[in-house]
Amino acid sequence: MTWSETKQRWRVMREIEELLVADPTADLPWTEEHAELFGDRDHLVTALRYRWQLTRDAQLDTYSSEPAWDEQHGRVERRTRELLSILDRLAARDQGGERAVA
Repeated sequence: MTWSETKQRWRVMREIEELLVADPTADLPWTEEHAELFGDRDHLVTALRYRWQLTRDAQLDTYSSEPAWDEQHGRVERRTRELLSILDRLAARDQGGERAVA
């Protein structure tokens, strides 16, 4: 994968995250660009899960004081849990044969 393709993938994932955070009931968008970058919807969902796990891990400062770390951990976990629950809902919908096309 080229650097340009990597940048495109991360841009698309940021855009999808913004969409899903703004409207948790939205369908997972799927376009020709997404197909070119991710192959299929399952790979897109896997990439989003990976991105959110990296984001979560990067935001946790293990050198923080315990109270600060607890607050930070709770905030990051809530956000990650919300995003992952959206992905779980979308994946369940896809398995049921209802694929949304944008």
